[in-house]
Amino acid sequence: MRQEVILRSLVRRLTDRWTVLLVLFTGGMLSLFRVLEVRHTLSLGEWLFPFVLIYLLLTLSPLPWQVARMRGWSAPRVSGFLLALAFNAMWITVVLAAAHTFHPRPGLPPPPGWEQGGPPPPRDFRPPNPMVGLLLINLTFATLLGWGLAEKEAVEAREQAMAGLLRQAESKALQNQLEPHVLYNALSSLSELIYEDPLAAEEVITQLADLYRRLTHHGKQDRVSLGDERRLVEAYLAMEQMRLGDRLRSSWDWPDWADALTVPPFCLQPLVENAIKHGIGPCEGGGELRIACERVAHRIQLRVENTGAPLREDPNTGIGIGNLRARLALWVGAAGNLELSHAGEWTTALLQWPEESTP
Repeated sequence: MRQEVILRSLVRRLTDRWTVLLVLFTGGMLSLFRVLEVRHTLSLGEWLFPFVLIYLLLTLSPLPWQVARMRGWSAPRVSGFLLALAFNAMWITVVLAAAHTFHPRPGLPPPPGWEQGGPPPPRDFRPPNPMVGLLLINLTFATLLGWGLAEKEAVEAREQAMAGLLRQAESKALQNQLEPHVLYNALSSLSELIYEDPLAAEEVITQLADLYRRLTHHGKQDRVSLGDERRLVEAYLAMEQMRLGDRLRSSWDWPDWADALTVPPFCLQPLVENAIKHGIGPCEGGGELRIACERVAHRIQLRVENTGAPLREDPNTGIGIGNLRARLALWVGAAGNLELSHAGEWTTALLQWPEESTP
């Protein structure tokens, strides 16, 4: 698991747009300075060398610091520093050696004061090797840069984890708010039925027990299959059918593939409950209820339509719809939306979100 986290971090740096832009800008400036310094045309390898070196500095240097932190070593900064020195020295040496092999530096000038035909240079004279200086400079830079980038990514990871926990806590609070709301409405329906049809009320109590069991299971999940959501709605409709009788006429347009989709709990039930409570229930003649799921332009659409009482002036009030809007925003943000509309005798609730959000 730790290796996967480090690998994902490496891939993210390798493909990050800002990393590429920084490499292009810095490498281009260094190549330009090199042209002005030597005053001759650079070969392809000399042009590419600063780009490759900077790209590797930005992507590889944080690795040893991340490894030290992920493995939980004691004194992670000390162990990270030692590991960074060894790791960076290794790959920088390989890069510089490859550059020197394919593009060897020209012959070094003789020591100061020595001229052609004069005495030979001292035996202990060793011309300075610029590769050593380049190695030390890049090693120091890579160690410091890697520490800074690793700390930055660690802070960002902690912030993302904290934001995820906050979203999860908020979503759970919204779910806990919705569960008793469903039960309260069910009990209210039951109280009406006791006086009208005691035998039917007894059957509703059995349906209510099954509904409560499903609600308890739903409330413990962060994600459920749309098939589970459909079965919850079927249990709810069975109870409402006992109360409303022939006044409730429901139908489904539900493809087989829809059951496998993963969604937050209670994404369909509030729409059905809203249709019955505000549309079909208050109407003396009842009404029709249609529930459908479909794919449209790479988006999943849940559609709940009902006849009966017309749409209220402010359809956004109430716990169920407001709760669903809030949880939808936590799930897919602005990519999802819930629309309520009225045309003719039909009131429509349309919930849609991107298909890639439901594996």
